[in-house]
Amino acid sequence: MFGKYRNLEDDSIDWPGLLSLLEDDDRRAMVQRIYPSESRESFLAAVRRLDLSLASDILASGRQVHSASQLVNWPVVAIAGMLNSGKTSLVATYLSEAGRARTLRGPSNVEGTHRFVLWLPQQWQSDSELFSLLMGRIGDAIGKPPEMLAEDPAAAHQQYNNRGGDVSTLAIPLVATDPGLDEAGIGLLDCPDIVSDEAFGLGSPDIRRDLLGRAATICSAFLVVSSAESSRDATLGDLLRIAADLMPGVPRMLAVNKVRPRQTPDQVFETFTPLAKTHGIETVYAAYDFDVPASRPYIPAASGSAAIGDDEDLFPVFFSVSENPDDNPPAAISEDRLLAALPKRLDRAKLFEKFRIALQSTLRSMIWDRAVSRVDQDADHSRKATQRAQDCLLQASLEFFAHRQVGGEVVELRLHQSKRIIHQLSESFAVTAPWYARWGVRMNAKLRRFVDGAGEMVRRFTPTAMAEKTASEIKDKFRRGEYGSLMTPERLNAAIDRHGGSAALPHWFGEEVDPSMSRLTEASEAAILRFERDDFTQLDPRRLDEAVRQMWSDVPVRKKLVAGLTPLATLLAAFGGVLMIPVDFGTTVIAAASIPELFAAFGMAAMAALWAGGANTRDVGQQAAKQQLVDFHAILCDTFGVERMSKVTPIEVGRVKENLPMSHVIRREAIGPTLPLYQIRDAFRKELQKQLPRGG
Repeated sequence: MFGKYRNLEDDSIDWPGLLSLLEDDDRRAMVQRIYPSESRESFLAAVRRLDLSLASDILASGRQVHSASQLVNWPVVAIAGMLNSGKTSLVATYLSEAGRARTLRGPSNVEGTHRFVLWLPQQWQSDSELFSLLMGRIGDAIGKPPEMLAEDPAAAHQQYNNRGGDVSTLAIPLVATDPGLDEAGIGLLDCPDIVSDEAFGLGSPDIRRDLLGRAATICSAFLVVSSAESSRDATLGDLLRIAADLMPGVPRMLAVNKVRPRQTPDQVFETFTPLAKTHGIETVYAAYDFDVPASRPYIPAASGSAAIGDDEDLFPVFFSVSENPDDNPPAAISEDRLLAALPKRLDRAKLFEKFRIALQSTLRSMIWDRAVSRVDQDADHSRKATQRAQDCLLQASLEFFAHRQVGGEVVELRLHQSKRIIHQLSESFAVTAPWYARWGVRMNAKLRRFVDGAGEMVRRFTPTAMAEKTASEIKDKFRRGEYGSLMTPERLNAAIDRHGGSAALPHWFGEEVDPSMSRLTEASEAAILRFERDDFTQLDPRRLDEAVRQMWSDVPVRKKLVAGLTPLATLLAAFGGVLMIPVDFGTTVIAAASIPELFAAFGMAAMAALWAGGANTRDVGQQAAKQQLVDFHAILCDTFGVERMSKVTPIEVGRVKENLPMSHVIRREAIGPTLPLYQIRDAFRKELQKQLPRGG
């Protein structure tokens, strides 16, 4: 019957469903927190954390979209006609009793409509902000901000009739809401007489036509109300022509009011069909004069019809007329032929559709362009901040675990000379030592079962005086930085500072200023103690014995040290001296040196060169040193509240790229503030794109 039908867009946003996604902090959560603990965070929680007002704006915008998606489904029909044609009475059929009292009806000019009055469902006002936005859109469409129709009937009648107003007031539309339209599912634009002259000083037809043309974007259909005697009235033809010119593409209908029983519905159809064809009228409705008792058979009594009212205030019941008499009253007709069923067959108004799309566009922009981008940027910032912190702590670690040349190039990595490492070296050199190297050393079958403690080992296997002298010399060399490195909390603090700790560790060096660095010193001390306790790295026993045996074989027999001591005695004394370093410096110190550096510190340059020059010997110490480096770095990350490195990290050692292994140290909680790390989950992006297409 109609050229256009209600079109519920497939791209409408399902706000309740979308809100469920935005609130989900479990399976469909937006954020995956990686550090300091693994957890998930919902979209709204993440946005609130960064911008509380933006989260509030998104919720408000979503509610508006939800309200608008329901409310703008109602089409708006412009109802026009000649003076006292009954158009306002037709409007009143859809209104509640209170709404009807506010309409102005009657045969005289003082009861005529001289302002555009837009009646909307009352539900529109349930969201004041949304209603305000809609009023702004209506004002933009008409050209003037709308004015609300007074709740008091007398005041409303004055506005309807423009009493006391002037010509300029005509350009200001009146807006009213009514609960009756909630049930009817329709909005109505009660138009003033479009073709009247200026006799009453209420605006020329040109002004009214211009306003009707602007109002076209508000309307889904145009309904002209006429009397049964006006089929040949030139004024009616002018009105239909104006409607065709101003509202092209909008379904136009004709409602013939107050038909007398002498004219049957099929005759009404026949009478007005030529006019309808000429002006593109899609449907002709008729309503019989209820004041004439003989009209009763032609007034449909179907439930839900708009006729009605009581005996004192009756309203017309319009139905579409058919060319076939058998399809018209008094025969029963289907409810879809009643004018009351019109809203179900009309598309929403262009203005309201644009309004809905604009609201959705605003929500989409808030979520994608502002919120997701903001969280994404912050997640990227957390990743970059973590990388800066990791690099700072790695460079600080390398100051102690890397042996550098003057230009800064790393030539080899240093070993933490723990009891475990020293015992392995001592045992391997003793077990594999040739006969000539054992002179002066009390060797026995219990050589492999060393007693813990530097003093005991030195006492059992080396002359006491020599051990003390060697230990003192080695400690002095380490202290002066001639060989290896000594790590203390203060030195670690300085290393972190040199590598940009204040910028790389903002959670430690933020707004709080600690001139004494006591908090940092405590953290550094805790890291050193923990590494000393948790470092279980050891050299590969088989490869170590092979490397030491090979080195012994390369040492000439004539190589003897002064005072008749053998190389083995000197080595054991030197190793014991390294173990005694913490005795003087305290427990919060780490001595780190490569194996060649140890030999050099012992005064055994030849053995240092032999060890450094052999691929097998060099690799034995470097593999363990790499593990210790990453373990210490992991402990620093834990201590200072930074996520550990999650992938293999390359460093350059001796101009060769070396991949550091992953740490084996158990994770522990930070002892102070933490640097959060998180990312947006791909599953959330896909689900959001599905429910709210970014390019939609």
